[in-house]
Amino acid sequence: MSPRSPGWWLQGLGLVHAVVGVVLYRKPLAQIARDGLIHSVPDLGDRATAFWFMAAAPTLWLSGRLLRSAESLGDLAAQRAAGGVLTVTGVVGSAVMPASGFWGVVAVGISSLRRGTRRR
Repeated sequence: MSPRSPGWWLQGLGLVHAVVGVVLYRKPLAQIARDGLIHSVPDLGDRATAFWFMAAAPTLWLSGRLLRSAESLGDLAAQRAAGGVLTVTGVVGSAVMPASGFWGVVAVGISSLRRGTRRR
């Protein structure tokens, strides 16, 4: 397995997402921390946006880690499933937020789909 596999790239996207989130949302994140975390995020607003942006980072990283396991075990069905979900999510995300990083999710998804079908 190449160290630059789709799972590896997805983990990287998760790390980049966290760094970008800390930079873009430093003020609302600081407000959340100052308020002691518990019950500090409303349903809407800057704090909610910051929270959900940051919540995506470990989810992306974990998904990449699980995809790497599927890659190393040769689980082609899992790779195709991940690739399909990532591709659809990335396409929809890119359509509604063209200036976002969802294009990277599309690329990882297509790569995973190709990898999952190439070895049949």
